[in-house]
Amino acid sequence: MTVNERALGEVHTRADRVRARRARLVREIEPAPRERRTKPRSRRHPRRRHDFALATGVGVEARLPALPAVRIGPRLMTIILLVATVLGLVYAFTSPGFHVGRATVLGNRLLSQAQVRSIAQVDGELMFLINPEQVVERLMQFPEVLTATVRFGWPNRVEIQLEERLPVVEWSDAGRTWWLSSDGLAYIMHGSWPNLVRIVTEEPVLRISEQAMEPVISPEVLHAAMLLCAQLPEIEALQYDSEHGLGFVDTHGWKVYFGDEGDINQKILIYRALAEQLSDQGIQVAMVSLENESASYISVER
Repeated sequence: MTVNERALGEVHTRADRVRARRARLVREIEPAPRERRTKPRSRRHPRRRHDFALATGVGVEARLPALPAVRIGPRLMTIILLVATVLGLVYAFTSPGFHVGRATVLGNRLLSQAQVRSIAQVDGELMFLINPEQVVERLMQFPEVLTATVRFGWPNRVEIQLEERLPVVEWSDAGRTWWLSSDGLAYIMHGSWPNLVRIVTEEPVLRISEQAMEPVISPEVLHAAMLLCAQLPEIEALQYDSEHGLGFVDTHGWKVYFGDEGDINQKILIYRALAEQLSDQGIQVAMVSLENESASYISVER
């Protein structure tokens, strides 16, 4: 240590220098004072407060405990609606109250109610799954049905209203009998039906096919047969063949043919005049052809 160092009071011994260096190091690494953190306050739901004032003169006001205000958010409302919808669907699909018991059938005369229900295929079905257009389409595939209407009633009623295609001719086609409507459609017999025109053929004439809604014979033929039977009630049954058309055997034993076309009323007048004239003359007639009213002819027995 020098004289100047002692005079200035500075310490230069090695021990002093080590202690001074340690003191500086301690001051440099001294931790900063910790900041005091405040805990955030929890947000509380607002509460409703209800104050009730007592009667005048009492001078006291009673305060009831505050009630929490309940708020229904959009998410909660969506969940509630979803659960309600699912429960409603489960109830609708499982409850017997929405399944059709037996459909009500109206207007049927040819088809029985059991047949109509079997065609419609709605008994026991869930009300919401029945398509009325499909039911009508199934019914209209049968020639007996002219029109069909399907109505629904809450909660499980189905009403089927029919208008049927009624028969006008009973046609025995080489031994197989069909009922024919005025538009030429054929279907099987359904019991008995009054005032049908009977037509008999020895060979198959009707064009029966898998297409039930296609005419099996010209409606003009049926119209002519109806006129003949109406004007000549003594005819029990008409005959038909592809060559001469409609005909019959009259009370004199003559074979009379009227064909398929032409004025049936005019042909009937000609037939009556010929029958009266030939009967008065005592001519033995084998056949009378009125297929063409302008060129009618007779065939005499020999």
